[in-house]
Amino acid sequence: MQSDLSTSCCVACYIDLEELDMKSLVFAPETINIAETTRMIEIAKRCRHKFRCIFFGYADTFAYLIEQEGFEFIRMEPWLSEADIEHLWQVDRMEKWGDPFSREQLAMRVQGEVQLFNERKPAAVVIGFTLSVTISARVAGVPLIYVMPFSYTEPFFAAKLADVPELFDNPLTRLIPEKVRKTIISYWGLHTKMWMKPFRAVAKSYGLNGFEKTIDIYQGDYNLVASAPELTTVYELPPKWQYVGPIFAKLRGDVQDEIERIPRDQPLIYLAMGSSANLEILEKVMRSFAGLPYRVICPMKFHLQHSRLEIPENVYLFDWLPAHKVNPLVDLAIIHGGEGTVQTACMSGKPFVGIGLQPEQEANIDYCVRFGNALRMKRRDLSVSSLIRAIEKVLTSAEMQAKAVELKQILERYDGPQNVSDFILNVIGE
Repeated sequence: MQSDLSTSCCVACYIDLEELDMKSLVFAPETINIAETTRMIEIAKRCRHKFRCIFFGYADTFAYLIEQEGFEFIRMEPWLSEADIEHLWQVDRMEKWGDPFSREQLAMRVQGEVQLFNERKPAAVVIGFTLSVTISARVAGVPLIYVMPFSYTEPFFAAKLADVPELFDNPLTRLIPEKVRKTIISYWGLHTKMWMKPFRAVAKSYGLNGFEKTIDIYQGDYNLVASAPELTTVYELPPKWQYVGPIFAKLRGDVQDEIERIPRDQPLIYLAMGSSANLEILEKVMRSFAGLPYRVICPMKFHLQHSRLEIPENVYLFDWLPAHKVNPLVDLAIIHGGEGTVQTACMSGKPFVGIGLQPEQEANIDYCVRFGNALRMKRRDLSVSSLIRAIEKVLTSAEMQAKAVELKQILERYDGPQNVSDFILNVIGE
């Protein structure tokens, strides 16, 4: 018995020493965004056998998903208040003009991140949209790996794929020929200095240059595009850029019994607007379903907890669901155009209707519109009649159904999380 106990202790000591020898890999998602948080989690799950994976963030909104998977989560200062979070979402959706962070907030972020990097000495830091890390990683000399959607990146603008955002779409801008419009918007995207004043000031306080244009904070030492060239139609990327394929949430849990019990006597629709949802748009869409011949699964309880909206009888409201398991059960999805939500819909082999809430989401939907598996609705055109027309067009289009299946087959060739893990091992080394 003593011999067995000694052996067990030795094995335990060996495992502990092995873990101590592992390099750290830091993940820094903006944890107010479920798509970004889960994207980082999916990558970390593929890296944990080679790296000690550490997360940090500035909000607890979706941090529980990180800790649920057994990863360490470090809470950083300045902690985001509810007002800060709402400000970030409004800036992201271009509903408010201004910088995402003040100079003081950004300086505090960078200082704390540099201290963390110096203490943990990570092999690399992996981010999605935690913009302060574009400064702190360079200050600390830590390789910065950006995992991002293709939309509104340097190669996106260089390919002249951008068009006038819905916010600025009007009869006057529509008079401009499409080619000219796209040239103007692409030039703006490559040269704008929007948001850059605090970034430039904080970077210069550390003796860093190269933070002049907004595009400068949208790239790192290595840039991994979580999409596929068959969808973006851009096959050549700049040096230090490469496609890795779709990366989207695979939340824990089975499809709830309540979903299985929903009658299938009418078309079943999945309505999701992500963590960046505009409450006004969400409520308008949900109200539109009242009395319509559809049944709707809507995992938006998080956003509607303080709403006075009377939920229509044919809308089944849930908290966050494992969308990758629900999407294959429905006839079509109505989504906001976030990268992860679009990819989940595409991987189900079902077509969708997209209602973009900001320019990047509009672009994500437009890739699928061009491919043929989606239809895009503009927010200003949203009404009961336009919603019915869009739904019926998608439900009755054999071509859209076929293109949805075709795109699913293309995207299944990629294993995005594993491709990122392999890249990190190859570039950072074992």
